[in-house]
Amino acid sequence: MQWDVPYIVSRSLTFEIVRTGRLSARTSISRPLQDMDLDALPVLLAFAAGATPREALARLRAEWEIEDEAGFATVVDALSRQAFLVPVDQEGEVSLAQEGFASILLHHHMLRDTLRVMAYQAAIARHSRGRSVVEIGCGTGILSIFAARAGARRVVAIEESEIAAVAERMFRANGYDGIIELRRANSRDVQLDEPADLLIHEIIGGDPFAENLIPFVLDARERLLRPGGRFLPSRLQVFCLGLEVELRPHRDKAYLLAEAAEAQRLYGVDLGPVLDLLAEVDPRQLVRLFEDGDTALFQPKVLSDECLLVDLDLGSDDLDRTGEPTEVRLRIRNPGTLGAVAIYFRAHLDEETQLSNSPFAAPTSWGRPVRPLSRRVQVAPGDELVLQVQRRSRRGSQYLDIDLA
Repeated sequence: MQWDVPYIVSRSLTFEIVRTGRLSARTSISRPLQDMDLDALPVLLAFAAGATPREALARLRAEWEIEDEAGFATVVDALSRQAFLVPVDQEGEVSLAQEGFASILLHHHMLRDTLRVMAYQAAIARHSRGRSVVEIGCGTGILSIFAARAGARRVVAIEESEIAAVAERMFRANGYDGIIELRRANSRDVQLDEPADLLIHEIIGGDPFAENLIPFVLDARERLLRPGGRFLPSRLQVFCLGLEVELRPHRDKAYLLAEAAEAQRLYGVDLGPVLDLLAEVDPRQLVRLFEDGDTALFQPKVLSDECLLVDLDLGSDDLDRTGEPTEVRLRIRNPGTLGAVAIYFRAHLDEETQLSNSPFAAPTSWGRPVRPLSRRVQVAPGDELVLQVQRRSRRGSQYLDIDLA
């Protein structure tokens, strides 16, 4: 640790109290959730407005009896390694994420999705010439290369994981290392000397909110994009379809309780508190989630019309309100037993190009997530069911929660 280098608390730091009663925190979905020692909180707060370790220690000593200088330094080092503290100076060294989107295999999976990559390429080519461009979460840097190749005046590529080393080599290999400026940091901790005309992002998951799109877009709109500048994608629509899911959970709640009761008999221990909690378990937790992988094998019967859940103009809508619960009506067109919904999106890159992971579109690297509902319902054509929709957070990552009202 350098005592006279100024640090500040990362703007992307989020806290969560987990079920074990521990306070946990992280700055990125590419980092594991970290237990936060309560003794470290005063140290973190001492850097809230920006301070050198020497200044922060002096502030703490004014309120607390702190003699252990080495212990303080150890805490600051740990907070810096976790990127809870980041250098105020943009040239300072930032601890990069080593998991999640640091994986080259994950980026290979995205690069071989030619539908996705070439749609971005076409839209970027239409809007980059002569403009200042910023890309959030550049990964291997291919979209930033497209912007530079299309004649962008300046490109700033931002990446918080160790895949940034690959992006740097990509820029050099393609002759753009003097045009594209790589920032190794979380975009919420980056300061620009001029706002961008065009902000490129691909922080959309199969569940479109899973990569914490809304907080990053809100911050970028406020600090990184000039008024009237363009997001690419600029609009995001989220839909669902009601499905008949023939596969049953390997356990239902009665089976779960029977297992616990059998354990109670075998152990000779009163498991009443355990049984009480098991009785309150959300039934959706007992159903195996049908994720993106085996869509060729998993082809459920579609029971409903397409239902619009969310429609966001990323450049102008009040995105702060998107976490509030809403109700939508799912119209049934085929008879069956409704047990799940498929979630998918349409990302409007611009007025000409859209990308979608709809079940009726060509497969993409986003897959086609399916969510079980808390109960199964017999439905007939013309029925309308009310769904409750809300964007929630769990373990530092956002997701769209959908269930029957």
